[in-house]
Amino acid sequence: TPPHLNAMQSGAPSTAELNQHAHAHGEESKIERMDSELGREASEIGFYKDGASQAPTAVKAPSNKCLKYVGGLTLILVFLCLIIGAVTLEEVRDIDTKKTTNNNYYAADITPSNLPGFERTTWQGITDQAKTQTLNFYLWSPPGTSPRNWVDNNLSPALLSRFGITVNRMDAVYTGCDVAAMKLVCDVQNQINSNSDGQVDLVWINGANFKAMKDGDLLYGPFATGIPSSQNFDWSSQAIAFDKGVAIDGMEMPFNLAQFVFINNANNVPNPPQTIPALVQWIKSNPGKFTYSSPSTDFTGAAFLRILLIHYAGNRASSLYGEFDESLYNDIAPQVWQMLNDIESDLYQFSNGSPYAASHDDIRTLVGQQVLWMDMSFQHTEASTRILDPVNPWPSTMDAYVLSSPGTIADTNFLAIPKNAPNKAAALVAVNYIASASSMFVRSQPTVWGALQPFDPNAKSMQDWVPAFDYVDVHEKTPTVEELANNRLGDLNTDYVNRLNADWVAYVRDA
Repeated sequence: TPPHLNAMQSGAPSTAELNQHAHAHGEESKIERMDSELGREASEIGFYKDGASQAPTAVKAPSNKCLKYVGGLTLILVFLCLIIGAVTLEEVRDIDTKKTTNNNYYAADITPSNLPGFERTTWQGITDQAKTQTLNFYLWSPPGTSPRNWVDNNLSPALLSRFGITVNRMDAVYTGCDVAAMKLVCDVQNQINSNSDGQVDLVWINGANFKAMKDGDLLYGPFATGIPSSQNFDWSSQAIAFDKGVAIDGMEMPFNLAQFVFINNANNVPNPPQTIPALVQWIKSNPGKFTYSSPSTDFTGAAFLRILLIHYAGNRASSLYGEFDESLYNDIAPQVWQMLNDIESDLYQFSNGSPYAASHDDIRTLVGQQVLWMDMSFQHTEASTRILDPVNPWPSTMDAYVLSSPGTIADTNFLAIPKNAPNKAAALVAVNYIASASSMFVRSQPTVWGALQPFDPNAKSMQDWVPAFDYVDVHEKTPTVEELANNRLGDLNTDYVNRLNADWVAYVRDA
């Protein structure tokens, strides 16, 4: 796992696996019901796999009868194509988003961009400049990982065929820099100081590395809200507007995210608690059926602390997003410690007499054995993935959900452009494509990456796509993309994280 990412490595199970498991337990999969319903709809509108050879712009294979339904229905038809087998996932990469409801593309073609360095250039002009350029993409991508496979097998062919951009994937280095974990931070600083050429055009980044580059004036921008695909995101969302409590100010673009979920065993907890006070009451009413991992050693337990801090901040929660506020923290944190000390005697006790596991994996083993009835995870597909584990499967009654109040934290990661990037046009075009609905849809596929996407399901430009994303992500064990987005909290500044984890040891564990 890269140092700047904690929760993005496992993907959702395939639809075939989910259907197979549902049959094994005598259940009708929600996915199969959607297949059936949408299959009938496809039949009613004359959408047949063996129809005429000519296809609408959005897809390659389906019947010419689809042509009269293009426009608002185009993306729905793409979704139907996937369901009935008329088009493959690989062909989804060829969707021309300029032919969808994304009208910003048309306006951008004729309107000056006002992007730094391109103030008098239209988006089409930027796209023309990017042709034949090389995109030097710096990211964590060891052999065999989803990021590497996505870049090599999906992104690179798409950028080359669509825009004439060649991708040079560069493996990120996490040693050799005294001001940040990512070596690129020092490299860019040294290059700017010595007036030497930059070597990186795009970087996968978040957290402390972003803060170091932003504070050091090492980033190009602002650009994120000025490119066409920006309309796919809710820029007022704390999970988008802030990167670990640092305002992004248009200097990076949302890429993927992970979101914290709670998990309940529906047999024992048919109506799981939806708020922190309800959770406290449930724990006290069901002693020994819940615990959490040590925040000082496990990021799942640490994230639980941050959700508690946000809850007890009440109407001051928005003030937590930004630089660490000592006075605010000292006013709120004691309520967190009081609550945790109050439930400590009702938590499950391990054989060593402590309720706090060093690793959350120890807790998940007990959940699988139904010793514990509730759990937490920073992976929204945790329940379904564990249910399908061939070695130690969870019971099929486990469900994942998000709290209705205050919500749950999302760990968003981003894409940024170094200030001295040699091919900024290629970087802008690439980021815009990566943030497009079609590219996000491909990344959401379990066979490609299975990454949760940070788009706004209420955005007009995404309306036709939401059913398709739900088809990928939704089954009985996973919250819908709408539920996740509507209850999404931004993560806090690293200074809050470190202080909470240290104070938990003093005021709870050792108290």
